Amino acid sequence: MGVLDKELQTYTQRLPDLLSHAGKFVLIHGDTVVETYDTYEDAIKAGYEKFQLDPFLVKQIAQVERIAFFSRDFPATCPA
Repeated sequence: MGVLDKELQTYTQRLPDLLSHAGKFVLIHGDTVVETYDTYEDAIKAGYEKFQLDPFLVKQIAQVERIAFFSRDFPATCPA
């Protein structure tokens, strides 16, 4: 199980309730939705203040996830 799997599961389960705050940022720790914030910076700051180095998730609330595609050219050989 990954580090933030529980938080991502909590986000998915609580998304119907969170949609009334679409566009804001949610702070999740374990299976607890802590609070929503207007900015990513405010949510991150609160997360570090409350949980220090314990894992937490900050995610923008959206009905539809935006998918970003990245491409990168990798050299055929890697330097040793």
